[in-house]
Amino acid sequence: MPPLSVLTSWRSPLIPVLLSTLTLTVQANTDPKQDEKEDTEQIERLNVVGTYTRAAMNSATGLSMSLKETPQSVTLITEEMISDKGLITMESVLNHTPGVTMVGDASENSKIFVRGYALDSGVQIDGLITTSSSNVYSGSIDQGLDPVIAERVEVLKGAAGILSGLGEPSATVNFIRKRPTDDTRATASVSYGSWNTYRLEADVSGWLTDSGNVKGRFVSAVKKGDSFIDRYQRDTTVLYGVVETSLSTDTSLSLFADYQKSQTDGVYNWNSNPAFYTDGTAVDFGRSYSSSQDWTHWDVTQKSLMAEFKHRFDNDWSLVSAYRIANATIDALAFYPGDNIVKSTGEFVGPWGDTYAAQHDRESDTNSFNLYATGNFDLLGREHSAVIGFNYGDNEFDNINTNSAPQRRYNVADQGNYPKPNLPNSPTNGQKNEQSQSGVYGTVRINVLDSLKLMVGGRVSNWSYEKHDLVGNSTDATMEKTGIFIPYYGLVYDVTEQISVYASRTEIFKPGTYFGEDGQLLEPAEGTNVEGGIKVALFDDTLNMSAAVYETNKDNEPEYAGKGQLPSGDFIYESIDGITTKGYELEIAGRLTDLWDISGGYTHNDAEDEDGLRRQTYLPEDIFKLTTKYNFEDILPGVTAGASWRWQSSTFYQGTIWGVDGAPNVAYRQAQSAYSLVDLMFGYQITPSISMQVNINNIFDKNYNRSLWGYADFGEPRNATLSLRWTL
Repeated sequence: MPPLSVLTSWRSPLIPVLLSTLTLTVQANTDPKQDEKEDTEQIERLNVVGTYTRAAMNSATGLSMSLKETPQSVTLITEEMISDKGLITMESVLNHTPGVTMVGDASENSKIFVRGYALDSGVQIDGLITTSSSNVYSGSIDQGLDPVIAERVEVLKGAAGILSGLGEPSATVNFIRKRPTDDTRATASVSYGSWNTYRLEADVSGWLTDSGNVKGRFVSAVKKGDSFIDRYQRDTTVLYGVVETSLSTDTSLSLFADYQKSQTDGVYNWNSNPAFYTDGTAVDFGRSYSSSQDWTHWDVTQKSLMAEFKHRFDNDWSLVSAYRIANATIDALAFYPGDNIVKSTGEFVGPWGDTYAAQHDRESDTNSFNLYATGNFDLLGREHSAVIGFNYGDNEFDNINTNSAPQRRYNVADQGNYPKPNLPNSPTNGQKNEQSQSGVYGTVRINVLDSLKLMVGGRVSNWSYEKHDLVGNSTDATMEKTGIFIPYYGLVYDVTEQISVYASRTEIFKPGTYFGEDGQLLEPAEGTNVEGGIKVALFDDTLNMSAAVYETNKDNEPEYAGKGQLPSGDFIYESIDGITTKGYELEIAGRLTDLWDISGGYTHNDAEDEDGLRRQTYLPEDIFKLTTKYNFEDILPGVTAGASWRWQSSTFYQGTIWGVDGAPNVAYRQAQSAYSLVDLMFGYQITPSISMQVNINNIFDKNYNRSLWGYADFGEPRNATLSLRWTL
């Protein structure tokens, strides 16, 4: 299996003690211009109507609609749930999203799957497409987003070709960042937990001028600590700011800036840790074992700037435009000891050579632009709605690798004490990858009857990709497609005021950056995505429930061919036709009562090839996730408690250990039984201004493997975090 992606420490013993007793949260409700505030709020806000749900979203078609009106399955992970669960990585947010499966591969990346397809189109930022040109290597950028700056994360299941352009029929993840608030507030918190890990957060928001026409928000976070993995440590720093000014009663301009950095030592890379000896028997070193070295690292720095302009016309139409530039660098010193272990000698071996180290210097530059108008219009005595727009995204990803010569084979006895190899002065291989897409899109929501809405939309896209060799060991490659039309059809029927049924259909066109054995780019994947279901919205939309069935058919699906690498370092893929996925989903999110919040769902997914054989057996066919919280104010004032339950069905993987040193190839089967993970949360309002929260994850200390495709990469054992807040 190929690889899929891959503040100085405070050492004083008093620091953990101080941090565990310190917190600051200030919250004031002052508004310098309460009367004028209502006039400056011209552009629609998606208001929170329940802590684990929202009133509306627009990631599907560009039209702002309630969840009940949207003809696709949608999951919202709100700021409240992120706080309750103590989620501090994008990976952890998606891990609590119904229907999402994650497979670990290297310590800094996980491969994300939804409905049997990889989520490889990049995470959108505030609805702007990011268009990664190197999906294999950019995972640590998307997963490096810190949810401390997120107002919510929208996950639209299935294809989303209208707004997202060219993508998989898995899901579209839209990372919506925090905006300035109408009231002035400031929050800060501190947490301390297992493996000497602490995190500080601050969030300040409100009016910046007495006139009440400028408001801003600043968010920061710092995290330091070790982990349960030998020699592994990851520290993060986050800075984020946004200023919003009202140019008039109908016009606003917002400026955003963010800086995020992760510094990771002791990383293990490419293919995780060995799970098998070369004779096919299983390796069992325990879940803390790592083949990493102290001198390895994986440092990611991200920076972005964005401007957003909004204007509301007198005819109730709105115009929105946004432009974002982003830069990310990945500085990684990686260690590749081997995929398997010779039992008799303890040596690590692999099919692509002996132990070596590599310096990876990667840089990503992204431009994103979106311009759209939306509003209502009258036709044949009825009011209808529409959106029309243009968006664009391009990405340049430079990837330069400098590999050491083959070294003495790493041995189990080395125990992380392997000396750092010398690296040559010139790169081994390097590529410049450039991908861009642009498109005109539109959707019309026709009010056929008071109870029947028809949505017709589509997108015409242009796409191009170029790969340029930077070292001289491979040929360049280019591909361009123009005039790609992706239609969208949706139908929603209101059975009652609270219940609707829906159906939708869209086509799929997904060009990739994968290469065949001939060194040429594979042709784009094509297919269709069909979905139908029922949605229920109760208690003024504060509780949303849904049931959906779906089917996706796809040709030209890129799949790893098991033939190693090209001279450029790209892994060899092949196109597979006749891929079909079918499944169903059940979801619930919102408030059962004024004191009881809930979010979760069950998903069943079947993925088969044209011969009817199950694909991707390392992915579970069944997934259940549920998070709930209850406020006991009626019987225990100030006390809240919550729990999460995540369950997945059994999985397995069949592969081959390629013989080295004249040894024969050995087939193996790796299996994992169904398992559950249970987390608990307890909160207490100590005083009107001071609160505390305890999160205990994996309370039953379940041992499970995240890399069930021939490797060993175990999830976190039982751990706990104490957080303190002070609200004024």
